[in-house]
Amino acid sequence: MYYNNVENFKSATGYEIDGIWYPRVTSIVSIKAKPALYKFYADQASFAGAEAVKNKSAEEGTLLHGAVEAILKKENTPIPDSVAPAVTAFLDFQKQNEIIPHQIEARIVSKKHHYAGTLDCLAELNGQLGVLDIKTSYAIYRDYGIQTSAYIEALTENPSMPPLKRWILRLDQARTCIRGCGSKMREKGGSIKIRPAKGVVAARCPHVWGDLTGEVELRELPGQEQDIRAFLAAKTLWEWEHDYWLRQIPRPIKNGR
Repeated sequence: MYYNNVENFKSATGYEIDGIWYPRVTSIVSIKAKPALYKFYADQASFAGAEAVKNKSAEEGTLLHGAVEAILKKENTPIPDSVAPAVTAFLDFQKQNEIIPHQIEARIVSKKHHYAGTLDCLAELNGQLGVLDIKTSYAIYRDYGIQTSAYIEALTENPSMPPLKRWILRLDQARTCIRGCGSKMREKGGSIKIRPAKGVVAARCPHVWGDLTGEVELRELPGQEQDIRAFLAAKTLWEWEHDYWLRQIPRPIKNGR
């Protein structure tokens, strides 16, 4: 990515907190290769078309995130029609599971490793405390483990913080084929993707799609130690890649030296 100057770099890739600039967790994680994203671009008719789909998809994801955040905060807010099925699925999930938010959209800092991030939710889920990261993606990707490990590492720099769990809560909406093949059609960002049911050749079915319904997938992530090692390795590579800009940003002085 091109940056006009160091201030542009700082605002695009990090946060300034109490007068100190920190690189952002999501910026650091972006250094990792993303095969699923590359395949998405390859499947589109043009780069411009792929960018349009990606940007519209991001807008839809932001709408859904905002609606769920308002629900967790117990705010009375209108639900956009475009994401209503996914929001309904989340409300059903909330009825079936006890969610007690402690922090929502909270800015966290690792002074030990010098980075910052914004976590979706630190919450008790059915009696266990942990980071609940909300995604609106097609699937749960391994990258999410690296991202959430950074949040856990920063939070546990507080010696009074108890052991924490990590969960990905994936929210989506799709239409299911009502002819019995079980395939699902997902439209996001104006792009349509059909996911065949396991063991089914979707092309052999003259699909008839049902109503748009929401989906919820909850997954607990194991392997915090492995993931944080991967995150810190990604941070080293990210710092190498952006050395030109980082050398222009003063680092905090430790121990008064």
